[in-house]
Amino acid sequence: MSHAAAQQRQLPGAIQVDVDELWVYYESLFSPVPAHTPDLVYQQGIPRLLDLFDEYDIQATFFVCGRDLPAQSRVVAEMARRGHEIANHTYSHPMGFARLSPSQKRDEISRSHELIAAAAGQASVGFKSPGYSFHPDQLEILAGLGYLYDSSILPTALAPILRQMPRWLNGKEVDPTHFGRARHGLAPLRPYRPDPVRPERRWRGAAGGDAGLWEAPVTTVPLLRIPMHSTFVLSAGRWLFDLGSGLARLRSTPVNYLLHGADVLDIVHDPALKSYRFLQRPWADKEPVYRHMLAQLSGRYRLRRTSDFIAELQFPGRPAASASL
Repeated sequence: MSHAAAQQRQLPGAIQVDVDELWVYYESLFSPVPAHTPDLVYQQGIPRLLDLFDEYDIQATFFVCGRDLPAQSRVVAEMARRGHEIANHTYSHPMGFARLSPSQKRDEISRSHELIAAAAGQASVGFKSPGYSFHPDQLEILAGLGYLYDSSILPTALAPILRQMPRWLNGKEVDPTHFGRARHGLAPLRPYRPDPVRPERRWRGAAGGDAGLWEAPVTTVPLLRIPMHSTFVLSAGRWLFDLGSGLARLRSTPVNYLLHGADVLDIVHDPALKSYRFLQRPWADKEPVYRHMLAQLSGRYRLRRTSDFIAELQFPGRPAASASL
């Protein structure tokens, strides 16, 4: 079978990368960011991921915070040059994004939007809230800015339990909107047009308005709805990925699989971050798990940028590059 024929037999899918620099992890623990903290995610993690994506023929979507720009514009431009999509992850990665006022949300999105456009040479069409902290009013803001999709919903009913885990494991609190709402577990596992009021539901009204925006939920384990993105896999073990990817394959579920740029770092030697277990493991230990995930995903799915992933589902059989969004 030719490579093109093999690809036609694959399901569509997407790989997303949240480019959360180390300052995000300090601030999420309510710890001060040490002076002269190196930008390890941009210096080490992103180059490592770009090479892996080249090796596995993956086009990905990188969600970037405006606060890291223009300092990291060269790296962002390299992402775009290699054919990846650059999307918006707010300006300052605020915890509790859902609790911000509409004007504050708009400011976080628009500030980052302008900086990313300058660095990447093209405007973002996709957005993701920090920590899946989602409020329906962000859909209207994004639609008004001409965005194609939001990718902030984590389809799991386990959000209340997930918020308690940091307290049980290390005595840390997380924002009450972190991981979203339990009812988001009702959301589809493939991109859909969300209802503006109950965004975990598909839009049933006439075309237009807020429903012109797509929601691209982060994939959770089909049926069980357990989070299965890379950070969870590095903490729980490879079995979690194998369970989720196996069920997705059995149910012919397209995947929108999430990675984090910090996943692929070497050990970060700072006791303040010791609660992040994946930062305390060497890359040599994590690399086999990462390669297993990428090999499985690239073998089963046509992994494209999120905007192309949506276009392929919207216009089945039409080449993504020519699909009209």
